[in-house]
Amino acid sequence: MSQSSDMPRTLAELMVERTSANPGKIILRRKARGIWSAVTWAQLAEKAGQIGEALIGLDIGRGDTVAIMSETRPEAVYADLAILGTGAASVAIHADAEAATIERILCTTGARIVFVEDEERLDKILSVRGACPALSRMVIFDMKGLREFHDPQCVSLASFADRNARGGDWAAAARTVTAEQPAIVLFQRGDAGQPPVVLTHQQVMQMLATARQTLGLTPRDSRLAVLSMAESAERIWGLYAALDSGCISNYLESPDTAFENLQELQPTVFGADAEAWTHLHNTATRTAKSATHVQRVAYDWAIRAGRLGGSSAGLANLLVLGWVRREFGLSRVRLAYIGGEPVSPPALDWAKSLGIAIQRIDEPMHDSHQSDPKFNPMMQRAHA
Repeated sequence: MSQSSDMPRTLAELMVERTSANPGKIILRRKARGIWSAVTWAQLAEKAGQIGEALIGLDIGRGDTVAIMSETRPEAVYADLAILGTGAASVAIHADAEAATIERILCTTGARIVFVEDEERLDKILSVRGACPALSRMVIFDMKGLREFHDPQCVSLASFADRNARGGDWAAAARTVTAEQPAIVLFQRGDAGQPPVVLTHQQVMQMLATARQTLGLTPRDSRLAVLSMAESAERIWGLYAALDSGCISNYLESPDTAFENLQELQPTVFGADAEAWTHLHNTATRTAKSATHVQRVAYDWAIRAGRLGGSSAGLANLLVLGWVRREFGLSRVRLAYIGGEPVSPPALDWAKSLGIAIQRIDEPMHDSHQSDPKFNPMMQRAHA
């Protein structure tokens, strides 16, 4: 499979080029304390660059691996892009991973530094630190509960970036990263003892070339980031594809507010997992059962009509299904996709009745433009 000649060769190059072309355009949004705040390309590059310069100051670069253990949030994005710009590889650890899994990932990759979200995750890292000889620094995003905590190997993200701000020119380093260098390391969820999947910048960029064709994201799109960055469906097909296309990524106030944020945003793109669709379907089913008799009859008729299609589906959409989509934050969704485990038949049928076709991004491709026999196995293995 060939890449377009005008496409950046690496994720680091993509970041530098997009920033240069769109410095003032919004690329991320985050909700905190009930208020959405925006981050432009220039601000994203500045934040990633500050962290990247700190990493370079600690001699992090080609041949190194740096870990991130956090829920999906902007700071994790800044750290990930910073790591990639130094030429090191990035490995994301599930925020709910057990100590044994954390230890194996850190030891297998030889990670020297780990970015960690908060006190809860830091406690897990500290519990295995003694078994990870390469680990020398823990950088903490959220210092809540840690203001009186002191450890020579632990530092807040703000202090880390400020203290090492003159470590090196991150943007210049990003331009020297080559396509064959490792970019991301993926471990199977739950750590079943399988060896990690290591994807080079070239392989990730091949995936993004496919995403351009299969997903068709545009700068007019907006997505809600609900999956873990340890999942390739979020990391590659979510974040990186959004950066490539200019689609705005919106980050949750907390995992507990996912449904509320989905309702508020009404995104055009919804990349989720099977569990999310099962939750939405189950919530709709419970809501329907608790409604009045007339409402239940109307809902059941509309779902059947939506499933069958035709003129009845149009009427059902006008009278009932449009309201259902709005109520569940799906009124503007034009693209829904998942990776990994398939959506259950009942949830898949429910989405189809609402007029939403859920696309599997890890299905084998048969299009003539995607005929490289090496590419589909690579893409499927990435869903670790």
